[in-house]
Amino acid sequence: MAVSPPSGSGDGRCDPRRTLEALVGVPFTEGNSVDVLPNGDSFFPAVLRAIRGSTRSVDMLWFLWGTGDITTEVAEALAERAGAGVRVRLLLDGFGARGIDGSLVELLRRSDCLVEFYRPLLSPRLTVLNMRTHRRALVCDETVAFTGGHGIDTAWTGHGSTPQHWRDTGYRVSGPAVEGIRSTFAAAWVQTPHALLTGTDTFPSPSHTGTAAIQVLRVQSQPGWNEAALAIELLVSCARHRVRVATPYARIPHRLVERMAAAVRRGVQVQLMVPGPHVDRAVAHLQEQHGYQALLDAGIEIWHFGPTMLHSKVITVDGRFAMVGTTNLDTRSLALNEQVVMVIDHPATVSTLDELYDADLLNSRRLGQEEWQRRGRGQRAIESVASAVGYPLRGLGALGLTGRRP
Repeated sequence: MAVSPPSGSGDGRCDPRRTLEALVGVPFTEGNSVDVLPNGDSFFPAVLRAIRGSTRSVDMLWFLWGTGDITTEVAEALAERAGAGVRVRLLLDGFGARGIDGSLVELLRRSDCLVEFYRPLLSPRLTVLNMRTHRRALVCDETVAFTGGHGIDTAWTGHGSTPQHWRDTGYRVSGPAVEGIRSTFAAAWVQTPHALLTGTDTFPSPSHTGTAAIQVLRVQSQPGWNEAALAIELLVSCARHRVRVATPYARIPHRLVERMAAAVRRGVQVQLMVPGPHVDRAVAHLQEQHGYQALLDAGIEIWHFGPTMLHSKVITVDGRFAMVGTTNLDTRSLALNEQVVMVIDHPATVSTLDELYDADLLNSRRLGQEEWQRRGRGQRAIESVASAVGYPLRGLGALGLTGRRP
């Protein structure tokens, strides 16, 4: 019989950085620069400048490639660089990029860009079809990298304040942490027929470009909770004052609910921001609502973001640490899908993220305990059915991996 950990474990007296290094086993690198790029109107111009300015190599691993003008703009930028002799490699998830325009793939390949699809849906490898690469990693000239939650799609363009323009946050990184992000591309590219190393790779010594310390986690699909789940548990367990979470999907594993509840009991403010009226997957959000009562009973604040679909994936702790990248707070991200995560120890960067969170709170509505308890029996029944229906992909599919109920 599984034994639950003590409900009060974690007292906020641990040092998060040393705890993460010791128990996750990945060191922080010093001397990094991080630029926070909220929404598409700051993220995509930075990405396109980096691609167009590349002189040797562009390596891009991306989960979602959809439709719209931005897909043509990015493809044309990649194709132009490949045609100019730059090594360009593009690896797209077989599920997330299933809607890509075939003419763009032809354009890229005609321009000598190597394009592959990770774990294609038409594959005999049935055991991995439900384990996708959810990563976003772009590395240009081995010196600058991008990650975050954006898809290459119209929904991610714009300012993140109207229903047509989703709210998301991306990151441009330079310094030693680029190598960690680059390794996430390498781990996926080695599964293609192409060589991983070519004469283009020079492996320049990473220069210190800033003052941020970053721990890069190359999160794998694996038996048991992955490194992202471990990092979240440790950050919450070490928190002393405040934990802020923004996530598009909040089907939170029972284990992490217990850790968050323990943090509240020792006086930590825990805030959870999720999409409000604008959602992309109604069933997924009904599943998360099935768990709201336990969160509210624990004293966790739930905030519904109002203007558009919230797609940011951000955790900040005590104004010093942030965990960002591609991980959602749900079982699919914490056990099934491959992710790329940055844990950032840099008060200035965390301050920027907290300022964005404050601005988002002004456009959010807090869910009250009494309001939630007043919802009708029909709504409760729909939540329960959605939770049961979603288990094969989001819950039950991870039972054999986690060793505990998800």
